[in-house]
Amino acid sequence: MDRLSASRPRVRSEPIKHKRTRSGCLNCRRKKRKCDESRPSCGTCRRRNESCEWGLKIAFRAEHAQCLNARHPSMRKMARRRQPREFEILDVTDEVIRDYNGAETEEEDNETSDDRARTRTSGRSNIDVDGRPRGINNTPSGYVSIQRPAVVDISSPTSQRQTENAVADLLYFSQNGQSHSSVDIDPALQVSMEGVPIDMLAEYPYIDQMQAFTPEGISEDGIFLPGSAYHELHSTLRNHLIQETRSIAPTRSATPHIEVESASGGVPLEETEVTIPIQEFQPSQTPLLSQQEECSLWKNYFDEIAPWLDKFDRDRHFQQIIPTMSKDNDHLRYSMLALSARQLELKHTLPTNRSLALYQEAIHMLLPHLPTRGTAVIATCVILCVLEMLSCSPKAWQRHLDGCASLMEAVGINGFVGGTEQALFWCFARMDICGGLISSVKTLIPICHWASKTLSIENDVELFKNAPTFEDWANYAVYLTAQVLDLLAASPSEPNRDEAKFRTRWLKLWKYICEWYQERPAPLYPIMTIPSSESSPFPTILYSNPAAMSGNQMHHAASILMLQNQPSTVRLGHASKPRSILWHARQCAAIMDCWKMHEPSE
Repeated sequence: MDRLSASRPRVRSEPIKHKRTRSGCLNCRRKKRKCDESRPSCGTCRRRNESCEWGLKIAFRAEHAQCLNARHPSMRKMARRRQPREFEILDVTDEVIRDYNGAETEEEDNETSDDRARTRTSGRSNIDVDGRPRGINNTPSGYVSIQRPAVVDISSPTSQRQTENAVADLLYFSQNGQSHSSVDIDPALQVSMEGVPIDMLAEYPYIDQMQAFTPEGISEDGIFLPGSAYHELHSTLRNHLIQETRSIAPTRSATPHIEVESASGGVPLEETEVTIPIQEFQPSQTPLLSQQEECSLWKNYFDEIAPWLDKFDRDRHFQQIIPTMSKDNDHLRYSMLALSARQLELKHTLPTNRSLALYQEAIHMLLPHLPTRGTAVIATCVILCVLEMLSCSPKAWQRHLDGCASLMEAVGINGFVGGTEQALFWCFARMDICGGLISSVKTLIPICHWASKTLSIENDVELFKNAPTFEDWANYAVYLTAQVLDLLAASPSEPNRDEAKFRTRWLKLWKYICEWYQERPAPLYPIMTIPSSESSPFPTILYSNPAAMSGNQMHHAASILMLQNQPSTVRLGHASKPRSILWHARQCAAIMDCWKMHEPSE
């Protein structure tokens, strides 16, 4: 019996380990003691005669989410990202065959033009965007000639076009092949960037800053969805602006030539003329708007839009001067009507058909006048930028502003040119600042070109301080905010920040920001201020004019950014001790409420 029991393996009953929980009282958990969890007071706390405290047991469960229902925008956004329950297979065979056939035809044309260029004896020719040679004096009317540097590889645009077509097809069919608008695009507006050499695009300063096209950015770019009419029109205008501003020719009357050498396989070109086809515009037989509709849009422009654009301008150029220019410039007229129509669509949630038709008409009329670079042309571009910024995603702001920024820089407009062009500059500068604040990047127009066009901030500050009006002082706040963005944004040429240089520049800029607030003229002071209370966490501030509201708000935003990035070695004295970041944030919120007070009643 003993042997039998000895032969059996001994089974030891190991004690069951209890998992540690956090269900005990706070005192026991703090002292890391075992708690018997008796309520309302555990045994340990009773023995020690201590107050037994219990934490809140919080469980996050789906049925408890009573504050966000399925109709909430964030819930709808998450619902869009779910996998579709049903899949539809689309037959894209015809489209793929069409693209391949088109690519082969273009390659044959390029090879033919290459052979002709090598065998030409005169040594001079013209090349248009399709790569086919033309005679020197055979440029048809309605074409804009732009002088360009050499294009080394003529076949490179073909591969670029194939890539663009493939990406466009993928995006189009990923949306089930649905169109986003019923308005047809005029074929005359569908001009690509094939005529622009790749090396020239690499030198273009705004291309480097352009945001990448990510699926998330594309799907949220407002009404500018890939394949939509708005997206195609915007891309056409942007491409023409980039092509126009890259022109180095002072006029369009001369006909430059190219020198052809057949020693190498490529075609070395010393000077190339790129001809952009712009078809002669034929006015629509049927008017886009009735007289009553146009009158309604003009009334909305004067009541709602012009005061908003003129908030820094006492001469009210957008309300009094620019509308008079529209009588002789149809592209300006249609751009203003398109902006008014788009504002009404956003306000009342209307379809985009009317604003889209006016937007297309404005671009169609604008393109032939781009080479003039006149004030009316720049005004049209700025107003179209306002329309696009109203409708696009904040993430895509650079793509909607860089073309106009390059045009204004090419013309040489800054904040002190005077007249209508100065008003256009500051309207665009405010949009540029908003984009920089969104993405934490420098402005598209370099800050050194805003005022004196020098690298000295002292010269710029002197211009603002000698300006006669308080609106110029409000523009000074916009300028200082741009300086803050220029200071804080990382520069590709200097990835590692020089702390000593940054500290010196920070102190100088902080001095100017403080002086702006202390020396601001009387119209920029608030008329009335009510401190915050228990019932109202933000103060109530009332200003008498929009320039004061926006200027002070810019000042507080710049102060927040500066204090958030204050160098660790900087210690401000008691006399210059700044207000806290929270104080500046509350001032910004109070000014937002002040904007609501100034909104017209319905």
